[in-house]
Amino acid sequence: MKEQSKEELRQSLDDLLGYDLPDEVPGLNEPTPVRRLPAQSNEAAVTVAKNKATKVLDSLLKLYLSEEIIEQEEYIKAKSELDKSALSMLIRQMENSETAITALMGAIGEGEVTPRMFEVLSDLQRTMLEIIKSQTMYMMAVEENAKKMSRDIDIYRGGSESDQASNNGGARSRGTKDLMRALQGTINEEVTDIEGEDEGDLDEE
Repeated sequence: MKEQSKEELRQSLDDLLGYDLPDEVPGLNEPTPVRRLPAQSNEAAVTVAKNKATKVLDSLLKLYLSEEIIEQEEYIKAKSELDKSALSMLIRQMENSETAITALMGAIGEGEVTPRMFEVLSDLQRTMLEIIKSQTMYMMAVEENAKKMSRDIDIYRGGSESDQASNNGGARSRGTKDLMRALQGTINEEVTDIEGEDEGDLDEE
């Protein structure tokens, strides 16, 4: 009985060792399919981002400044071009991050659930949030600068008009105290003129 069991075991081992394994695993040499993102040239993407930045910043400047001032002031035009370039780069970076996140989400949805995939996805999402914050802060800074330029232009133009009025006999003032003194002096002059007219009327009578 024992001899028969040994023989059966030996025969099983011979069958296992003598089994012809395939030289190649089916599908091993087939090329791995490459995931391709939607085709869009870099130049086209840059142009789209620049158009978005131009539309936003032009609308912002027109909100606080007149078209005449925008066209006449070289500084405003030069700074506007720099702002458009910087904002378009932020928009482009945000679009790139969004494309990468979409691709990773698609890969994970198809079963590529390795820890590295989730780590990269988390980093990309964090980066995109930082870009959004930077874009928001940049727009706030640009808007505040436009407001400041509008106030400065009003002050400088107001000062020029005040100088012109002074040359024409008007009161020129700098600061609240000077303005009050000028007003007080004007009132005193008007009172003196009225009193002089009243005295003249009495003398005629």
